[in-house]
Amino acid sequence: MNKLSIYIHWPFCKSKCPYCDFNSHELKKIDHHSYTNAFLQEIEFNRKLIENKRIDSIFFGGGTPSLMKTETVYKILNRINSISLINKDAEITLEVNPNAIDRKKFIDFRAVGINRVSIGVQSFKDNNLKFLGRTHSSKDVFEAINLAKKLFKNYSFDLMYCLPNQSPNEWEKELLEAVQYISHHISCYQLTIEKGTQFYNKYRSKCFILPEDDTSTSMYNLTCDLLNSHGINQYEISNFAKSGYECRHNLCYWNMQDYIGIGPGAHGRYKLDGNIWSTINFYNPDKWIEYLRSDKKPVQLHRKLSSKDSYLDTLSMGLRLNRGIEASFIQNFSSLQKLTSLGFLRVGKGFVSCTSKGRVVLNYLIRELL
Repeated sequence: MNKLSIYIHWPFCKSKCPYCDFNSHELKKIDHHSYTNAFLQEIEFNRKLIENKRIDSIFFGGGTPSLMKTETVYKILNRINSISLINKDAEITLEVNPNAIDRKKFIDFRAVGINRVSIGVQSFKDNNLKFLGRTHSSKDVFEAINLAKKLFKNYSFDLMYCLPNQSPNEWEKELLEAVQYISHHISCYQLTIEKGTQFYNKYRSKCFILPEDDTSTSMYNLTCDLLNSHGINQYEISNFAKSGYECRHNLCYWNMQDYIGIGPGAHGRYKLDGNIWSTINFYNPDKWIEYLRSDKKPVQLHRKLSSKDSYLDTLSMGLRLNRGIEASFIQNFSSLQKLTSLGFLRVGKGFVSCTSKGRVVLNYLIRELL
């Protein structure tokens, strides 16, 4: 029986973070009943893809899915389980914001089937949280992590670095503080400036300055070395885990396994009838729900991937992993030899993987290998 992962996108937040380019929307009043029914209907539209599959992971992302009603989560999981049984050991993750959760809600989410939470911490320091536009405080962070530690066998949290005026020494101190709370998994992301975000124009107007490339590289290497030295092993460019706690859902993406996306803006990628298909839902929540109310699939893109598309996807995803991709998959052998001799790639045990030098120029490596 083939494995399948399912991503559920909840698009709403209390406020939009200035660095965020995800499909998230501020909405003060949400019709939870209508959105619950829409999620269930879209699951039904995907029934044929879900049937006879081994559901290995389900991920509720956003947005701020901890703003969802637990009844909605229960109905979604129950509907999926009625089509194809969810594995008893399936990883079922819910993203949470530290100030959008409390003990009762954690317990309620656990009761309806959530067995892993991913906490959007971003920083342990109030001044950094303020700059990042986060509405929670460091006090909220510690409370959320301690609750997760008590109530869940598996949890993760995110941190951001390479912030304006942040030195490697300051980041090292914050990371050492974080190590005390990492029981299973952590994601560490460099702040990047994306078009369409509030930070984009501020950055172009020089309202703030990010660390130089040499400094950001130093901070990245520091992150990898420090976490690895504490037994929190890097398995992907920005993700680290203790053995056995790597995020199964994200590994599905990076290993090019099948997944479907449910919700506004959700993506999917799966094999069907000997072809690989890519889907993207309408991003606008109003348009997404209107299509479902009209008994139509809310899909804005549904295309068959060419062999070149699949090759690019596999390079882009597989080289993010420490394990890398199978050496036999590489088509451009001369570029592989060149990049290996330059110290960007290594070949061993039948796999091609990035060196620490190569990880910071991954886009360049992918272009060279095409």
